[in-house]
Formats: sequence, structure tokens, C-alpha cells
Amino acid sequence: QLTVDTSVGNMYFQDVGTSMYTLLMYGALMDNISVPLKALGRESTIYAAIYLLFVLLATVTLMNMLIGVLCEVVSAIAITEKETLTVTFVKNKIQEVLNEIDEDGDGNVSKDEFVKILESREAIRALSDVG
Repeated sequence: QLTVDTSVGNMYFQDVGTSMYTLLMYGALMDNISVPLKALGRESTIYAAIYLLFVLLATVTLMNMLIGVLCEVVSAIAITEKETLTVTFVKNKIQEVLNEIDEDGDGNVSKDEFVKILESREAIRALSDVG
């Protein structure tokens, strides 16, 4: 609306589609932002200042969105790693208890050995840590 009937308006902001393209490509994605900036500056300093304000807001918004995505990915990876560590810890603890309780050394758990596992404080503690 500000650049109606101006050379810069006819070139970069003649309709909604052209305006959106100009603001997206030159302003938000910063593809050669000096081209419309110079044209806007020649027309009016106010136009150039408004354009620079848009560029600033667009880049800060994009940066915040990218930081949000990055934080979300890091959080998901941290949760996965924590689960993996917990499962590995419980597996190792249960394996230690099984090795201690396995009386005949065959690697299989008999009924008596299973009862001893259930009575083992280490096994109960490891299982309760997992939930």
C-alpha cells in the first residue's frame, strides 16, 4: 500500500503474489537483500527502514524455529539414550544375579533358581529401578 504508483512498488510489490515472493526470497531467505533495499532506499528512507525491520523480524523468527527443532531433537535423543542405559544396566544386573544363582551352570533357570532370583535384593532393586 505504501509503494503504490512508485517504481519500486511496480517492480517488487505490484500485487500480492509478487509482494510475497519479494518478501520471502529477498527478506526472509536473504537471497541478495540489497537489490530491493537499494531500490527502496532510493524511493524513501522510510521504505528501506520498514524493509530492514521485516528482514530482522523474519530472520529472528526463522532462527527461533530452527533452535526449537534442534532442542526437540536433542531432547528425543537424550530420552532414547537414557532408556538404552537403563535397559543395559538392568540386563547386566540380572545377568550377574543369574550367574551367581545358577547352581548347575547350564545357563537355564530352574524353578528353584527362579525363586532365588525373586529373593535376591539386587535383582529386585534393578527391576524396581526400571519401574
